[in-house]
Amino acid sequence: MMTPFYSFLKVILIGLVLVLKLDAQKVTVSKEINIRNNYTYDILPNVEDHIIFYHDRGAEHIFEIYDQNLRFKWEVQPEFEKKAIQPIGISSSDSTIIFFYSYREGGEVLTRGMIYDKNIAVKDSATVSIADKRLMNANARIVFSKDKSKTLLFRPDDKSLHLQLINNHDLSTIHNFNLIVTDVNLKTDFEKIHLTNDGQIFVMTQDKSMWKSKDNNGFKLIHIKSPSQILVTNFKTEYDEITQMILDYDEKNKLISMSGFVSDGSENTASGYFGFSVNPESLPEEAEILITRFTSEFISEASGKSNKKYKQLNDYILKDMIIRNDGGVILVAELTREFMRRSQMATPGQFGAGAPLRGFIDYYHEDLILIANHPDGKEHWKKILFKKQFSQDDSGIYSSYYIFKNPSRIRIIYNDEIKNNNTVSEYVIDPLGNFERKSVLSTDYQNLRLRFRDAIQTGSNSLIIPSEKTFKINMVKIDYGL
Repeated sequence: MMTPFYSFLKVILIGLVLVLKLDAQKVTVSKEINIRNNYTYDILPNVEDHIIFYHDRGAEHIFEIYDQNLRFKWEVQPEFEKKAIQPIGISSSDSTIIFFYSYREGGEVLTRGMIYDKNIAVKDSATVSIADKRLMNANARIVFSKDKSKTLLFRPDDKSLHLQLINNHDLSTIHNFNLIVTDVNLKTDFEKIHLTNDGQIFVMTQDKSMWKSKDNNGFKLIHIKSPSQILVTNFKTEYDEITQMILDYDEKNKLISMSGFVSDGSENTASGYFGFSVNPESLPEEAEILITRFTSEFISEASGKSNKKYKQLNDYILKDMIIRNDGGVILVAELTREFMRRSQMATPGQFGAGAPLRGFIDYYHEDLILIANHPDGKEHWKKILFKKQFSQDDSGIYSSYYIFKNPSRIRIIYNDEIKNNNTVSEYVIDPLGNFERKSVLSTDYQNLRLRFRDAIQTGSNSLIIPSEKTFKINMVKIDYGL
């Protein structure tokens, strides 16, 4: 039976932030946040001294405000022109939050931007576009520059791509135009888009109609300096099919960085890769991509199969590309598989359709491959990092990893196992590819289930990870080196 003292202690601890110290890390856990009625949520760190948790509940948009120690302060529910607004995107800078949304008014669709301060007080607002709803083929999509100074709204329009570049400081429009490129269907062939801090736009396309044909061995890079300055480079391999691609921009060295996997078989295999950085001003109209082949020894090590007849990697997905300080790149690929299993349990069918078998989906997220290349595409080093994660019917949201970066090393942080009582581990990798594996924390008795793919780095030594369980979120902050 609980004594009065322990009853009192339990009461005063309810709602307080939990702080743990483990080795050299400080781990702080927020109160539970109810997301049962949410369509989605977002975490916006470092808005001055506040951390903002945003709820999209369809008819309601709520901002919860926390301090840097994850203590809840208050919540704000802003008012909008219409109850049914369509959020487009939200982001934060050092002192403001910028929120874009659209709504219908008669026969028009209006797109607006709102700038809030750390307390969700309105600093500025503007209608950035008004369009006839009959002429709109899709909702606008959004991309922010890395420094959050600019926003790009884009949507497909027939075979073109409508682009609107916005200055986030005053919500003024810098460019607003339709991008049309000869022999490119930008609606169907669009792959990647990137916005630089100085307002340059890079679009990567690959001809979908050529998939599985002998000509599917390249892509186009469209470099938009302004509506009147558009450069197109056609990248080709000798004969390999490019199955996966990543595009990024090196803001320090002013280089465009590209990487990908190639195959001479199916989309789920990789026989080689490319990864390089180049000055976009020096690109010709035609450029050949140099491919590095995986050796049979490396394929054996990565697959765990000693038979040298295997010529390709199976089920490795290119997840990330890290840009190094020298302009080189590090590719990160993960062994990812899904299996559907049938249960012996039957579930009722609809409208007399019988009783179909119930299915389960098993998710495997296993070993990682890291490949470091010099800026010219030549290989520097490559490593295999071993992990084994298994889950069922959860879409794999607790699996995979997060890359935590600082100038001297990277940390790859992940759940050892997908269960309630779990150890969080990390690989710490230096610039030469040397690594060590460490334990970061244990979630035993903390009722935490960490979603590392949705983590956010908040400083050179800190990050926030959402922990989600039964429609409730805790924000978990890890501070290194305290």
